[in-house]
Amino acid sequence: MGEINNFNIDLDGIKETFKISEDKKGLTHKQGNRYKLLPYVANEKTLVNEFSGVVGAFSRIISNKELKGEFEVDLFIEEVADQIGEYEGDMSRESFKDIVRSMFIENGNLVDFDIKTINYLSSTSADQKIASFLYSVLFSEDLKQDVSLHYDRDVDNILYKIVLSALPELKNKEICIGEYKCYLPFVRKQFIKDFKFLISKEELYKDSLKRLLEYYYVFYVSQLVMKLNTFEKVDLSKPDTLYYTLDWERTSKTRTAYQFGWEKIKNDLNSLFSHAVTLEMLNHHGAEEQLNYVDLAKIFNEENGVEIARQISDVIALYKNQIDDVNWNEFKLKDRTSEVEGFNSVYELFETIRYQFEESRTRFRANEAYRNWFIRFVQKNFAKRRGQLGYNLNITEDDIILMTKICINDNEKLKLNKLFEEFELRGLFFDRDSKMKIVQLYEKLNLLEKKSDSGDAQYVKSVL
Repeated sequence: MGEINNFNIDLDGIKETFKISEDKKGLTHKQGNRYKLLPYVANEKTLVNEFSGVVGAFSRIISNKELKGEFEVDLFIEEVADQIGEYEGDMSRESFKDIVRSMFIENGNLVDFDIKTINYLSSTSADQKIASFLYSVLFSEDLKQDVSLHYDRDVDNILYKIVLSALPELKNKEICIGEYKCYLPFVRKQFIKDFKFLISKEELYKDSLKRLLEYYYVFYVSQLVMKLNTFEKVDLSKPDTLYYTLDWERTSKTRTAYQFGWEKIKNDLNSLFSHAVTLEMLNHHGAEEQLNYVDLAKIFNEENGVEIARQISDVIALYKNQIDDVNWNEFKLKDRTSEVEGFNSVYELFETIRYQFEESRTRFRANEAYRNWFIRFVQKNFAKRRGQLGYNLNITEDDIILMTKICINDNEKLKLNKLFEEFELRGLFFDRDSKMKIVQLYEKLNLLEKKSDSGDAQYVKSVL
């Protein structure tokens, strides 16, 4: 955080952003303007629940490219055929086109035979928004050199070279990092390390970039959900504990993985939109910088926290006055106290916003739609419905193998206990039962090297 002097809440700016008028009641709950927390909106019309398009958009962003229009299969095949000089009759040209189609087109899409072909995966504007978010909160300019090294290299295969030259030209487009505020530096730090490893193995990168992005998206947002609810007291140096279950194991209500997995964060998700709106309001302060709760607490300490609290009280009064479809007499603050002078006003603003979302007969739908951007994605990609237990966070056998490759990195092997520690650095926590199942998987795949039954004397061999 840069130096900010004379912090003041811009009440007129809040009125303009939230469409507050003295002539009528009501307001529009805005977020993502002054503080860009997440790429979500309060409706589900463009909700993204899978990353087929996101991975293409992300690949283009990191390689500074832009795809104009859609990839057209027939035009592409004709272009490849034109690259060849002469044919012995029309049939030979048609036969060659059939070969190109069978080798390089699958289900109407370009086969990812080379790292550069990821850039031709089409994306919607919603996909591009998610990709831009991932780029902002996970990527680093330092990785651009790695990307250029692998994306710009020449290929030796003559047919591949012909096919690549027939692809539509991608326009250069420089994109700066920083549109969204990275709330969790420990997630970014881990992603940078894992991305550098992944891109150094081209086949693994092509096969696994989509799943890596999907996992880090869930890792980031699930940690954000938990961290936001601790406000200025948050520990931003490491992940909070969140347990996953394995796709092939049974579970029960008594399992740690059930009690401290999806059950742990699903209620906290109800507050996500309220946090986004709270931070949007508090970032009407005149400076360009986006301030999170920790940044704001620092300002309270450095300046007159009591005066800032008075200004926030004015915001709360304005807000309550505009919303007349809830019973404010029933509103009660949680028993929560900050050690930072004046910061209790931030708690009150948040609780005020959350209360009306919970009590309003109309606005609860916007709150629900906002959180559903994450819930729907998790349910489709990282959760499993287990009868009466409902959804559990879920990791597949393929996920374990991929994360094992990433954690072992270029080493020949890694101690079993150390491997589980590496999982946890990436937000993957497993209870005792799940760890036993993972060990059995390693044994089945002949990856476990035992010197004794102790975790310190067991090694997991590289999967590469």
